[in-house]
Amino acid sequence: MASTLAAVALTGLVAGCDGDKGKAQVTVDAGALDAGPPQPVLGGKLGEELAAAASGSPEARPAPGGATDGPPENGVFSTAAAAAALPKDMPYKIEVIDAGSEPRARLAAKIDPKSEQKVAITLGLRMGGPQGLPNLELGVSLKAEKPADKPKEGAEAPAAGAAPTKVLAKVTSATLASMSVGGPPKELADALAKLKGSSLHYDLSPANVVSNQKIELAKDADPGLQPLVGALGEAIALVTPPLPDKPLGPGAYWMVTDRAVASGAQLPVLRYRVFKIEKVEGDLVSLSVDTRQYAEGADLKLPGPNGDVTLTIDRLESSGKATLTWSPSSFAPGTADASQRLQALLVPPGAAGQQNAQRSVAQVELTAKFAAPAAQ
Repeated sequence: MASTLAAVALTGLVAGCDGDKGKAQVTVDAGALDAGPPQPVLGGKLGEELAAAASGSPEARPAPGGATDGPPENGVFSTAAAAAALPKDMPYKIEVIDAGSEPRARLAAKIDPKSEQKVAITLGLRMGGPQGLPNLELGVSLKAEKPADKPKEGAEAPAAGAAPTKVLAKVTSATLASMSVGGPPKELADALAKLKGSSLHYDLSPANVVSNQKIELAKDADPGLQPLVGALGEAIALVTPPLPDKPLGPGAYWMVTDRAVASGAQLPVLRYRVFKIEKVEGDLVSLSVDTRQYAEGADLKLPGPNGDVTLTIDRLESSGKATLTWSPSSFAPGTADASQRLQALLVPPGAAGQQNAQRSVAQVELTAKFAAPAAQ
């Protein structure tokens, strides 16, 4: 069971082939994806459906047909178009769409570098359809890493808030979510238990942006389980809200454009996230998030028996939703409920542009729930 889990994590992406079906029919069959086709983004602002979803107001929807410079309808950017949407030297872009109602205040992280945050995370990573990996229950500790070197005597101190906080997220426990009265098979339970001590290192910028994630597996952990720690990193980044430098109030929403790598598929994507302030209670901010992802190019490399195989992405649909509560003093949301789906229509090597070429449907679904350990 443990080796099977590792194998699925690495190679269980492709769900099946469409055989003699036409491309349109496959797209209909791919309707397991709730959100429908990717939505356009207008001149760096929200697209038609995305604007309405973010603001909750039908009046916010622009006139149809206005999106001439947004992401392509098939969800796949050319390399040049992706670079134009977000230049390679720009790690992210934050755009305030509506500042919300009064009273307004600037959201800013105020983390005590000596603090530690503990969170219980229920993590799901399914590839190739509903029979994917079972959910995991992870205990995670987050704290600031100690500087590798102390500043030299007399050296000028860096400006306050200018440098990112280096965060260490360590797995303190790992088990399968409840499967049956008897629990998971012992071999599988033992393999997961060895994930304890695995770490995720990343930077958290003054604008609360997650970047530079690096995985460090525990010494005895199965290397095939590394995608699960990668999925943990994607989940943390997905629900950590980048913060605008403008005062915001209830009802405010803003869009964050950045790059990410979709778990399981290892597919580089341009990601558009719309954060909306639903409620503010003291220093606790409740947010909702709508996400759209677009392939940065048409090529997708997958592992094969004789090395990597490069497939062509004919169409990609990826969307997600989340709710979370965020506090300025926390490394990560105290509570969150997120889901992200990706579905791609793939053409085998050498068959791009052929109408009758056999196509495969690739599916990945990531789910994550954050809670205080005592709530689990």
